[in-house]
Order: sequence, then C-alpha cells, then structure tokens
Amino acid sequence: MATAISVQQLAVSFRTRQGSVAALQPLDLELGAGRIVGILGPNGSGKTTLLRVLAGLQTPTSGRVQLLDRQANDPALRRLVAFQPDGPLPLGVLSAPEFLAYVGAQLGLPNAVSDARAQAWLERLELQHAGRRWVRTFSSGMQKRLALAAALLGEPSILLLDEPTSGLDPIGSGVVMQILRERAAAGMTILMASHHLLEVEEICDEVLVLQGGVLRARGTLAELLGTDADSLVVRGLDHDQLQQLAQAATALGGEVLRTERQRDHLFALFRRLANEPVRGQPK
Repeated sequence: MATAISVQQLAVSFRTRQGSVAALQPLDLELGAGRIVGILGPNGSGKTTLLRVLAGLQTPTSGRVQLLDRQANDPALRRLVAFQPDGPLPLGVLSAPEFLAYVGAQLGLPNAVSDARAQAWLERLELQHAGRRWVRTFSSGMQKRLALAAALLGEPSILLLDEPTSGLDPIGSGVVMQILRERAAAGMTILMASHHLLEVEEICDEVLVLQGGVLRARGTLAELLGTDADSLVVRGLDHDQLQQLAQAATALGGEVLRTERQRDHLFALFRRLANEPVRGQPK
C-alpha cells in the first residue's frame, strides 16, 4: 500500500504570556492510501493542529511532514490535498454556486469543469434548493455540507476533515458518511477529527487517539477495543431453546448474563423512518 501521509517527530508549540505550550509533542505517523482514519481526543488535544499542519496552514516547530512524497507546503499539493475546517464559512455574502466558483478559481479549475462539479455536489449534498441565498444565512448543517462540497471540488487525493458531521442531522450525516466511503473506495485518503464516536466506529478503518498533544493509542477498533474474553452470539433459537442453551452453559461453568432482543441504534431508526412515507401521504 502506497504511503499517503508521512510524519516524523512532528511537534508544534505556541508562545503565550505564560510561556510555551506544546500543542503537539513529537509524533511519528504513516498512513496508507485509500483509508479512512479517525482522530479522537478531548478539546485541546491537538486534533485541529495536526490537520492544519498537514494542510500546510500551520508551520511545525520541528519535525518532517510529507504528503504524497511532497513537503506539506509544496504548491503542487493545492489540488491534491483539501482541508474542511470546522466553523462558519468565509465570504458569507456569496451564494453557494458563487462560493464554489470562487473555490474553483482558487484551485485553477477551468470554469466549465468547476461549474459542472459544483452542480453535482450541490445536488448530492441537497443544497441546490438554497438558490441565491447568502451563505451566511445557511444553517450550520448547510454550511457544513457546503464546506465538504468545496473540499471535494478539486477531487483531492487526501481529504482532511475537522468535525465533518457537526451540526448535521442523522440523514445529513448518513449522506456524508456514504460519500466518504465512496471516495475512500476510489483511493482517497481521509483523515477526520470527530467527537461523534458512533460515526467513527461506523466508518473508520483506523483510529488515532490524541491527549495533551501526545499520540496515546493507534490501531483498528478491533485492536483497540478487543479483550481476551470470548463470547457466544446466537440467533435463530426460540425461547425454549434459548433456555436449554442457558442451562447447558451454566452446567459447563459459564455465567449467563442476560438474554435480550437484538436492536439497532437510533441513527438507523431515524434514517429508516426518513426513507419511509408518512402514513396517509402518497409515496
């Protein structure tokens, strides 16, 4: 697997009135192409700082950063690496098509290419209805979706996302998650900082855990969350058969903790109901 991101002894410090503060302590990291990697950690743990360094927006205090075998500040990465920051969008007096046209111009895209891609992403992210409304009048969820459209406009090889589903309802977050899966399947490397743990579990191939600027843990969810205990998961037995199985387990020295109905999570319920017609309304 080709290496998309390579970081060696990366450190970032900021000067304050109280002295120097380490936002990131020396960190080594290599990420392969076509993977979705989540960055977890409490506020102030260094997640956004790491993304800004990779995006070429923050100069590290020390260390080496390479993306696609180029330095992070290489102009050739302008189209190859895209960053979706958290927070409101700039140029709030533009409409969504105007905002994407501006982004396309900054990327050096031909007008026809930029306009066609913008229209496709506005439709995919359900923003075409906004028409000529100013971006600053958008809800936080609409701004978040427009920010993703802007990040994808140049068809980058690396996508850096800071809280990509913040402010989105479960339907909107589902659309974003599906787009990210598709992009990763096509070879895009995606690094996303998020506080939405359920979505990280749902989509990420690997997780980085930062705390106090230190990389405390890294691995797949199976590696990080697995235990030495084994359990038996059974489906397809009726009540009496389950009772017999429980008795057999007890006889063998096991402990039956509970029997329960299998259930889905609330995100799945919300998305399912959204796709079903309301009773009494036409399909």
